[in-house]
Amino acid sequence: MMDRVFDSILHFSREWVDDICLAVGMFDGVHRGHRRVLDLAIKESQTFSGSAVALTFPQHPASFLRPGKEPPLIMSAMGKAESLRMAGINAVILQPFDQQLSKLEAEQFIPFLKEHIPSLKAIAVGGNFRFGKNRTGDALSLMEMGQGNGIQVSIAESLIFDELPVSSSRIRQALFEGKITEVNQMLGEKYRVRGKVISGKALGRTIGFPTLNVKWDPQAKPALGVYAGMAKEMKSGVLMPAVANYGIRPTVEAEAEVPLVEVHCLTKPDLSIWKEGAELEMHWCSFLRPEMRFDDVKELSAQIKKDCNEARKLLSNLL
Repeated sequence: MMDRVFDSILHFSREWVDDICLAVGMFDGVHRGHRRVLDLAIKESQTFSGSAVALTFPQHPASFLRPGKEPPLIMSAMGKAESLRMAGINAVILQPFDQQLSKLEAEQFIPFLKEHIPSLKAIAVGGNFRFGKNRTGDALSLMEMGQGNGIQVSIAESLIFDELPVSSSRIRQALFEGKITEVNQMLGEKYRVRGKVISGKALGRTIGFPTLNVKWDPQAKPALGVYAGMAKEMKSGVLMPAVANYGIRPTVEAEAEVPLVEVHCLTKPDLSIWKEGAELEMHWCSFLRPEMRFDDVKELSAQIKKDCNEARKLLSNLL
């Protein structure tokens, strides 16, 4: 699936010959609001038997324009590309935001796209889309410019959740506050944590709760705490109910600089597939509690038992 991910418009144009509808945006999180844009692009491309292609950026443009002040990303560039492809997009262009793009005037945007993608027939964007130097262009002006350049421009309406439009910034804030249920409702799917299993101190085994330690350091960090969800071993596809602690483990060691994900499977795992180096993906369903410091390991063990029992109840329809 990932063989249709390109690292620039130039490389894409060398290999792609189909007429295309281009969905343009940052698409961080590929949430339900983004999917309206993607669905528009797919529908429009079908009218001329072409392809739907997403043009996005591996890093937020603000990282070039205002270094150090850019918003933290919900997902990695390749994770975003994978989600875009899973949403039905035929190809993804991860175009670096550079000096040339930063100086591109709004009225030059469509001619720039047509020059680099000769097969461009249509464009799909969200209602809050901005483009051009100093963000002077908006969705409506893009539609007008499209008419003058022979390009059909479609604008997706915002998706409203709890009386406000779904947005990447709202999802980042909900993550930070541990509101994983709201995050999942805005994403339209379970929030995913993915990383490789690494060796640990095996303390969990000594207190009856063996864990799989996962190295994971996202930009947009969720609240530290305990989550219930489903753990998936990516190679085999085995899916198991689990509890995950995302935190700095204050009870058992000096606080870590980088939080660690510790996953405890609620049913006995096949240890032959959960080896060090295995790729694990956990889908978070519920936030159980914030991370806390306990007086001793016995008290920690008692709380973990409570966490597991609560997780089993919450995940009962998945067990």
